[in-house]
Amino acid sequence: MACAATLSLAFAPHAADGWRAELDRRLAALQPERSAEYLALAEDVMDRASTAPAPDVDRALARQLASLAGALDVREMGRSAALFLVDHAAADADRSRMLALAMLLDPSSDARVEAAERSEAVMSLVRAFALYRRGEGTRAKEALASGGAAALLERHPEILKGGSARFRADCEAMRTSGAPAMAQSQVDGLHSLAAGSIAGAPRSWSEALARVGAGPLPEVDLNDPRGLFGVDPNRCVWDGKGWTERQAAPLVIPAPVTVPAAKPRG
Repeated sequence: MACAATLSLAFAPHAADGWRAELDRRLAALQPERSAEYLALAEDVMDRASTAPAPDVDRALARQLASLAGALDVREMGRSAALFLVDHAAADADRSRMLALAMLLDPSSDARVEAAERSEAVMSLVRAFALYRRGEGTRAKEALASGGAAALLERHPEILKGGSARFRADCEAMRTSGAPAMAQSQVDGLHSLAAGSIAGAPRSWSEALARVGAGPLPEVDLNDPRGLFGVDPNRCVWDGKGWTERQAAPLVIPAPVTVPAAKPRG
């Protein structure tokens, strides 16, 4: 995401002064409680970016707005924001992560739910192997035990011969021997599995790698909006130059209740 100083370039004077004035007004009016307005503005900014004096800066602003919309309300706006970012991602890794997220957040059919469950298992397995390769045996075993990752590993011996039992044994051995090395064919198998969960089952490993490349595998954690969208949802208020933190709601302290003293009996 572009920094605030770079984003401010988007407001350089040019012929479309009316649109820039509207943009200033709408940015200043954004409120985190109305996350849909961030995405609506993102769409308008992206639509006009090609005719702006600094198109790349405007596109970065649009992506920032969409990311904030998703991060502010993952359950309600996350999928729409993710689909917007799939169309306008600046990098293939971002596009892959947004595809996975959009699939996980789409409960529209049984097939989608099944795909989401499969994707959860894949992402759990990816996370387990990331920890495995870093030598974090305890956390790797925990990741393998979540989301159906262990059962998935049993069905894919190309990733690790011996399956989940071998994985756990390797994790125990890490205490003295360190992280085990993985062959390139094993890494390719893991990439293939992740690619299939994101874009539909590929016909081959090479097709899978062609789809998403050999870069970092996408990880999706719905409880981490900052990690999902790459923005801080607390920095969502536009001050005319950049994004600032929203103000916390004032703490309302109830007035003390005074209990009248009992009258003495006479």
